[in-house]
Amino acid sequence: MSHSLDGFTPTSVENPETLEGLSNSLAKIHGASLSAVPWGGGTRIGVGNVPSGYDVAIDLSSFTGEIEHEPGDMTVIANAGVTIGRLNDVLAAEGQRLAFEVGNPANATVGGSVASNAPGHRQSSTGGIRDWVIGMQTVLADGTVTKSGGRVVKNVQGYEMHRLNTGAFGTLGVISQVAFKLLPLPAEQQTIIAWFDEHDTAREVGMRFVNGLFMPEAITLVSGPAANKVISASGESAPAERTYVLMARVGGGIRAVERQVNEVVGAMGAQGAIGYAVLSDDATAHAWNELDGVVYTAGLAVRFISRTSVALNAARDIESHPAIIDAGSVSSIADLGFGSSTITATPPDDETVLRVARTIREKLSEKPGSYVIEKCPLNVKQDMDVFSDVGSSIDLMRRIKAEYDPTNTLNPGRFAGKI
Repeated sequence: MSHSLDGFTPTSVENPETLEGLSNSLAKIHGASLSAVPWGGGTRIGVGNVPSGYDVAIDLSSFTGEIEHEPGDMTVIANAGVTIGRLNDVLAAEGQRLAFEVGNPANATVGGSVASNAPGHRQSSTGGIRDWVIGMQTVLADGTVTKSGGRVVKNVQGYEMHRLNTGAFGTLGVISQVAFKLLPLPAEQQTIIAWFDEHDTAREVGMRFVNGLFMPEAITLVSGPAANKVISASGESAPAERTYVLMARVGGGIRAVERQVNEVVGAMGAQGAIGYAVLSDDATAHAWNELDGVVYTAGLAVRFISRTSVALNAARDIESHPAIIDAGSVSSIADLGFGSSTITATPPDDETVLRVARTIREKLSEKPGSYVIEKCPLNVKQDMDVFSDVGSSIDLMRRIKAEYDPTNTLNPGRFAGKI
């Protein structure tokens, strides 16, 4: 694995396999006044600002250990290097699953997913990773091992440092182990997609589900070229004109799923969908994977979190903005129940990417909410902070960083405010 990042190549790579090894590696790095970047599966390593220093890569891919699953308590404890895919396979054998999803689960690791607070389609119904972490073990920059939370759901041990470390991008400590609360694996799951020729119609239908009698496991509105790609990936014929796709995934008992599918299909048809399909298992996998692929292959991807109406309006306005509409294939993917929109574009060159990124940042900065540029070329990172302005909170964030990593050893410069 290459450990180069944003033009930096580390002078050495540490590959700890045990907690003692990780602690010793960090103590050595700290003692030599070096800087380090933790690595998991590398699926989200590109999210973040350009590091202000990068001497050592801490590769945690071999830091797997034993998975401690307690089916009766519906909890699991896993080391940072365990992949999300492997963890879900272990849980599925006992009829359980993680409450969240992440992209590329075969490679995404527990540590990297939690550290970057990785998004997933199931956020519409179950929220984010932070909501399901009940305990965490971290190793501070000087090698000190710390713990927060515990191994059971009802827990009052110490401050909730695990919540602070979730989404801190490894700037406060290296996550070495995480305890999650779990959900039962549904007996049946089904995905329905429908496509519309008007954004407002697709949006209205989707919000009826969000505010209705039941919440789909995932409810996503897709616009732009990504919409047609999803239709084609599901095995259906995509129309030539601009299309807006609504994707709904339901889960539960067999009869409950049948009822929900009928309700979803009926609502979509009654509201003027120009086409719809209830997908087979294979088509379901292809459709959701295609949606993830749109983000992975984009030259620019910006995720915005706000109230659902604000996130949807922001994405629509940006897609139709004169400075953006001709700059490449612009799409948006909105999780209706969670209130987030991911805007993607494939501009033809770095100069155009920078112009588009500046425009998107300007428009989103006018809205209540927060954003992160999750994918972009290096020239964009050199031009701006990829995280939105956190206002006066930056002073508190800097004090916390100084408390837990006073020598600025871990991921220096990569977080919000270039901390």
